Amino acid sequence: MKPLINTPGFVRALQDMVKAKSTWAPGGANFGLGDEIFSFGGGQTLMSYSWDDAFIQAQQPDSKIRNTVQAAPLPGSTEVYNRTTKSWDKKANQAAYFTWGWTSAVAKASSHQEMAFDYLCFFSNEANTALDLTIGRFGVNPYRISHFAPEFWEKQGWDKDVAKAYVDTLSGMEENPNRVFDLRVPGVNQYMSALANGVAAALAGQESPQQALDGVAREWAKITDQIGKDKVQSAYRNVVALEDES
Repeated sequence: MKPLINTPGFVRALQDMVKAKSTWAPGGANFGLGDEIFSFGGGQTLMSYSWDDAFIQAQQPDSKIRNTVQAAPLPGSTEVYNRTTKSWDKKANQAAYFTWGWTSAVAKASSHQEMAFDYLCFFSNEANTALDLTIGRFGVNPYRISHFAPEFWEKQGWDKDVAKAYVDTLSGMEENPNRVFDLRVPGVNQYMSALANGVAAALAGQESPQQALDGVAREWAKITDQIGKDKVQSAYRNVVALEDES
């Protein structure tokens, strides 16, 4: 199984990331999630690709950029890999990416199940949720049907066009037939760590984007050989089937 991470589409994407580095906020190369949230929310960063938190932070009542930002789907590519023909199709491709999130449950072994369940009900009631959703650093994102109505956000003081852009973006992701989920295969942390190292090398100017991703491809091939190609392929097919059927 040959890794595709060093093919032209990915190389161009990394080249664009390297070019965009000149627009980063001071110290941006070392930002953690919290830094990114407050940098964008405070108006020091032009764009944010993340969870909703940075956008919500920008919409705080005391924010200097409140109601001057909007949400939009992630940009796509001009080509897409066709797993049927095993070649690259020259056509526009835009995929809504669904990453991991939070959930709550009461353990079967808990000695205070009713108390725990009662707390979760209190924590997620409509009043608390409405407050949590409007504080960026809390990291709570929309999940009820009412949260996907512009009127809900207009009541929080948002301009109509800002509220509409936000909920349209989220709803569009939910309805997108081309959405993708987190990679769920054995060794995923190793794959992502190798990719992170390669991207960091390119951003630091230590390697060209092509050299960096060639190195990532070699590391991915080693990881696959260690785990077993059949195991990785089987797990990946299950992920693809989940995306196709959802």
